[in-house]
Amino acid sequence: MMTGLVAMYQKGAITADHLVAECLHMVDPENPALVLDSLPDEILMRMREYARKFRQGQMVSNYRVLPAVDQVEAARTWIEAVQASKEIGILSDQAD
Repeated sequence: MMTGLVAMYQKGAITADHLVAECLHMVDPENPALVLDSLPDEILMRMREYARKFRQGQMVSNYRVLPAVDQVEAARTWIEAVQASKEIGILSDQAD
């Protein structure tokens, strides 16, 4: 399913926002990596911004029902942890 959605995005058949919305609905809060690990960095950054702005009960969607709060929070936490780990790796590479 994920590879199909990413392929549709890369071909221009769906927007980045649509891909973010679809993926958030599939996130398992206990293991967000199952969905998020295969997404391009630009989609993860867009998802992080969506998650930071997410306000339960105050947002609407043209795609379908909004994702659950635990899905959004799990995605945000996972993305920020991966980003921090990459930054630490870059800094340690520069120190060498």
